[in-house]
Amino acid sequence: MEQDKIFSEKKAVSVFIDSDTIYLRTLTQEGDFSEYESWLNDQENTTYMGSGRFPVTEMALKKYVDDFSKNQNGILTGIFHKSCDKHIGNITLQQIDWRNRNGEIGIIVGDKEQWGKGYATKAIRLIAAHAFNRLNLHKLCAGVIAGNEGSRKAFEKAGFQLEGTLRQSFYLNDEYLDCYRMGLLKNEFTEEKN
Repeated sequence: MEQDKIFSEKKAVSVFIDSDTIYLRTLTQEGDFSEYESWLNDQENTTYMGSGRFPVTEMALKKYVDDFSKNQNGILTGIFHKSCDKHIGNITLQQIDWRNRNGEIGIIVGDKEQWGKGYATKAIRLIAAHAFNRLNLHKLCAGVIAGNEGSRKAFEKAGFQLEGTLRQSFYLNDEYLDCYRMGLLKNEFTEEKN
């Protein structure tokens, strides 16, 4: 009885894509930004990202999310841990090219306690299934910086293959690092059952 009361008092959320351990949903103005802001201002989190070179404010993030929501060529969702409704990261499907039927995936699991638990792979598979089955895309791409083993493994486990190397394309700590281009075709995608 007490559990029913707690559940009914909980604010309903609009889940976009669901799985057994995580779900993807839009970010709301109420409370999803404080964690997000801390992730993008954490130098360890953003080591292999374009973010983190300049400080990020909550106001700038809200504008970014608002602008993204008006864009018909991309999707931005938060990754939420299902058991506790905790915001643990974000995933994007962006730069959708409707003519050539392809798009680019970007991801951050900002909650360091959730690293290495397979949530990135799960989120990539969820957004890939949506891209292929609902948006009728033919190919998905992603960029992974040399040294970012967690990201590389997550994309490989989701079925992405190395397609090429952009030599010395990312500057970090007085060194130029390669950027690996990874891709996944619709006919290569194997949807994991939730």
